[in-house]
Amino acid sequence: MELLGGPLFAVAGAGESHGPAISTIVFGCPPGLKVERTQIQAYLDRRRPGSNKHGTPRNEKDKVLLLSGLYSEDIEHLSAGPTIQSTVDGVASDGYSYEYGFTTGEPIAAIVLSTSQKSGDYQQFSGLTGEVRPGHTDLVKYHKSQGFVDIRGGGRSSYRSTISDVIGGS
Repeated sequence: MELLGGPLFAVAGAGESHGPAISTIVFGCPPGLKVERTQIQAYLDRRRPGSNKHGTPRNEKDKVLLLSGLYSEDIEHLSAGPTIQSTVDGVASDGYSYEYGFTTGEPIAAIVLSTSQKSGDYQQFSGLTGEVRPGHTDLVKYHKSQGFVDIRGGGRSSYRSTISDVIGGS
């Protein structure tokens, strides 16, 4: 997890490039700030890979789900965000995420699920004898972690880790 910021406002991000999701917690927002999922989504769309000719050809949609820290007296509008569905140990769960509301002063939690991983593309970079990608931290991370490193997509050194920065800044 990375924690950016200071004593009054901070953003914590967790998750690897090719893991199931990037999660973000924003601390220090005062109560009463208006937050709309679509506004945050617009900023995420601007940083999205595959959105211009100079970046990666991957087309990652990076759709944000807001999970906590918001409230509105209009519960229907608050809970009109994208549906969250999962099955754990055979038990299906359906829920919702927030679409629009006002900050409560509590931490704001958000998640962006990973949808476009091609982890096999990174096998050539694994281990001490693997190739080194120019401009990446793979070899340094390999030595720092004593070999226990997730090289798929660069882990936390990936461009995907900026998702938390964008959510916190928007």
